[in-house]
Amino acid sequence: MTPLAGHSLHAMTWPEVQGVVAAGERSALIAVGAIEQHGPHLPLATDTLIATETARRVGERMPGLLVGPTLPVGVSSHHLAFPGTLSISEQSFQDQVKACVASLAAHGVDRVFALSGHGGNFGPLGRLARQVDGMIGTAAFIPFDDLEAFLGVVHAVSAVDGIPPAASGVHAGEWETSVMLAIHPELVRMEKAAAGYVGDFDEATAERLFRDGTRSLAANGVLGDPGAATAERGERHLTAWVDALVDHFTRSR
Repeated sequence: MTPLAGHSLHAMTWPEVQGVVAAGERSALIAVGAIEQHGPHLPLATDTLIATETARRVGERMPGLLVGPTLPVGVSSHHLAFPGTLSISEQSFQDQVKACVASLAAHGVDRVFALSGHGGNFGPLGRLARQVDGMIGTAAFIPFDDLEAFLGVVHAVSAVDGIPPAASGVHAGEWETSVMLAIHPELVRMEKAAAGYVGDFDEATAERLFRDGTRSLAANGVLGDPGAATAERGERHLTAWVDALVDHFTRSR
């Protein structure tokens, strides 16, 4: 196994992990996703697939980083009106993340970053970091938990091509569909893609989403308009997002 790029933890042996840590590479990354509805055109695993690919690319940019497997089920109760969605409580989600970070800390990792492919996990990650005052065991816990900043990154890429934030969307809209076309086109059913809620997504709308569920805004589960999605723009979305993550994590490393 080459030591020149980020290490995929689940593909390593324990002596290899021990060797990396002993050599002074003591940072790790945990990605979290979701299994939840993404309209009639995207698979339930969309957020987990995007989180996994994002983490892989971050690992390529941060040599020596231990990249853990993606935790696939998140806080998705606002999507439970749609069949197939899986959800765990915020406490269960946080306990799972804490246990994984504590495990890494016990083996000498002293800094654990976290990223999410699901918007509903950002708040729980941030609240966990504050609850533990940024430390789990002997490891610093550093999530990227600014959902507004994340949406700003992807919407800025959409805007270059004249796509407004309402269409770029916050769930199964243009940006997320574009990313899936870039990384897993075989799982995208573009012939079934249709716009859902394309109004303003302000604080009141967000509160309604989490209080009353996604179906209260869009019968098809889409918050945005996937019609303009392209694989080429999906690559640009991913590049911009990875750039933001690498910058954030590098400044904290």
